[in-house]
Amino acid sequence: MAKRSSKPKRGPRRRESVPRSAARTVERRQARRRAWKRLGLLLGTLLLLAGGAWGGWAAWRAMFSENVFFEIQQIDVTTDGDLRRGHILEYARVSVGQNLFAVNPQDIRELLLSVPVVAHAQVGRRLPNTLVIELTERVAVARLGRAGSGSPLAVDSLGHVLGPSSVRARLPVVVGIRDKGLRPGDQVEDSMLAEALTVLEVCNQADVRPDLTVTTIDVSNDEQLDVGLATGERVLLSRTGMEKKLRQLCAMREEARRRGLALGVYDMTVERNFVGRPAAWQDPAERP
Repeated sequence: MAKRSSKPKRGPRRRESVPRSAARTVERRQARRRAWKRLGLLLGTLLLLAGGAWGGWAAWRAMFSENVFFEIQQIDVTTDGDLRRGHILEYARVSVGQNLFAVNPQDIRELLLSVPVVAHAQVGRRLPNTLVIELTERVAVARLGRAGSGSPLAVDSLGHVLGPSSVRARLPVVVGIRDKGLRPGDQVEDSMLAEALTVLEVCNQADVRPDLTVTTIDVSNDEQLDVGLATGERVLLSRTGMEKKLRQLCAMREEARRRGLALGVYDMTVERNFVGRPAAWQDPAERP
């Protein structure tokens, strides 16, 4: 008996027509050609831009940064402080003979602003051969440290730390600042320094200056300042209403002189009823 095959019979294969296959081949070739054209166009554009940039840079160098017509023959330096011209040029890293367009005024400005004593700097070109530098320097208003210690640091009215070149013996000394490791260029963060600088600002006003010359300010106490005057008196001053109290201090000292009183300590840590005492006075509560 003959065996029947279990495999299904396959029908005739459907073959793709030759014209359609050829058309698809042509389409693929055309797509590849378009892709290569786009890539070539992109590369050509990039090369054109690169060539233009190189040509522009070469033209700039030839016309400006390497043109002897623009060599620096003069550097005008203006400052309102004590920095010498030679030091300023050294800080700015510029000299006569450099090309005016080969140096960047903004870079020079940043170099100058990195100097602790420089507060503001402006740098510009004056064609054809002059570089202009204008500086505003920080002014030291106090020394940091102890009286007589020869502290090498000073501060300006905003609390910027200045180096030894700014220290003057006539400057008042601020004692008790809590910041450690201060260096020129830093800014004091201790809030009590701002109180001390306020005292100095008030005492430097024209109508107060003749009567109150500050030599020391101790800010180690968070609640009050201990101000030493050139005439030997001490002023204990709370942090509130300091300008009003300092002006009242002038009137109290004048009244003490009129009465012939030798007062050494003025206690102005309260809001009213300020007290003046002799230097040798001692609080009864503290007496043995």
